[in-house]
Amino acid sequence: MAVAILMAVAVAGAVPGVVAVDSTGSPSSLTTWSGPGCAGDTGTVGSCGCTDLQFYGGQEFNFRGETATLYPETGCAGTPYLVFEDTQACGDFGWRSININC
Repeated sequence: MAVAILMAVAVAGAVPGVVAVDSTGSPSSLTTWSGPGCAGDTGTVGSCGCTDLQFYGGQEFNFRGETATLYPETGCAGTPYLVFEDTQACGDFGWRSININC
């Protein structure tokens, strides 16, 4: 009987209350703003690995399971700063690149 129930759940493809994570990319992301106070144009980084930031006026990291490391230089160089929770900073704190750790 238990095998039949498990097979039915597998065939249905979804279990209520369970959220699947897409294994093709990182759900954690960083949004950056061009202007002070988190205003102006935005850019978003949401892929695994090292990425140079487009804007420096403000940053918001949305933690969705993958930690990230921020760096003061492009190319993920310089003294690293680990981010492991949701955070927002509406000013230029000197971060120029990010590595989303997947």
